[in-house]
Formats: sequence, structure tokens, C-alpha cells
Amino acid sequence: MGNKIDFFTRSDINSSLKRIEELLSCGIFHPHNSNHVLMRAAFIEILISLRDLMYKSEKYASRISFTDDIVIESKIRDVSDLIKYVRDALCHPDSDNHYIEKNNIKSTFNVAFGKCSLIKIGDFEQKSEYDDDICFFFGSKNIYLNRHIVRAYNEAKEKFKPILNDN
Repeated sequence: MGNKIDFFTRSDINSSLKRIEELLSCGIFHPHNSNHVLMRAAFIEILISLRDLMYKSEKYASRISFTDDIVIESKIRDVSDLIKYVRDALCHPDSDNHYIEKNNIKSTFNVAFGKCSLIKIGDFEQKSEYDDDICFFFGSKNIYLNRHIVRAYNEAKEKFKPILNDN
């Protein structure tokens, strides 16, 4: 924490912040675009950039660590861990992060627009709790567009303001 940011890192942070903003504001995540061929690509790009921002936020400022609407367990302690989990699933098709039950039930990139239940198997239910959000599912985990992704992005942006303007 508190490490000096070099020119290249500063450029990477600014580029990620700008690109995430562009993707979030372009309309690709509106329900009428749910079948758009580029929605998944936009989501992947956001998660790759957001994971990098989470890492750099922890290194140069402080960790983004809220836990609202996150099931805490050994691999996932907060939103930064959840973002890493989802990014890993997106970038590694053979990852265990796609499984609800290892070698038995696989769930990759299920999307719920609004409150609904997608899958119910025994005690497990893949569901979205909110009418006003989009929920993405990977294995037994879920991540909300507004409650997790946008909030983490906004928190990182705020943490980077004094650092990036420190020139």
C-alpha cells in the first residue's frame, strides 16, 4: 500500500477506468440486448479490467472489500475475491469455478435480468434477489452488475483520484 505509481501503471489504471466506463454506458447490458453477440465479450473485458483495478487498488491505495450480497467462504472473503473468481472462470474454461457440483453440474454464464430463480437443485438455488439489477452466475457463485461490479468500479475510481492526480 502507498507504493509510488509509475507512468505505465498510471496509464493502465486510466485506460481501465475509461474502458469500463465506456462499456457500462454503451447500453450493451440493457435487457433488450440480452441476446447481443457482444454482451458476453463486454462482460469479459469489464471483469478483466476490473480485476486489474482491484489488484492495483490494494497495492497502491487500499483493498476494495465490501461484502454486501456475497456469500463468504474460504476462497471468497469480499468483492475483490468475487471479482477474481468470476474473472478466473471467464478466462479459464476448464476452471472448477464453473461447477455447482464438481464433475456433475456445470453452470457457465447464466444471466438473470431482474428478480428470478434460474435453477433449483436440492438445497441449491441459482437466483437473483433484485428487480433492479442484472445477475451473472458461474458455478455456485453470482455477481451483480450494479451491486458488485459498478460499486467496486466506483470505489476504485475514488481511491485512485488522489493518486492519479498526484503528478
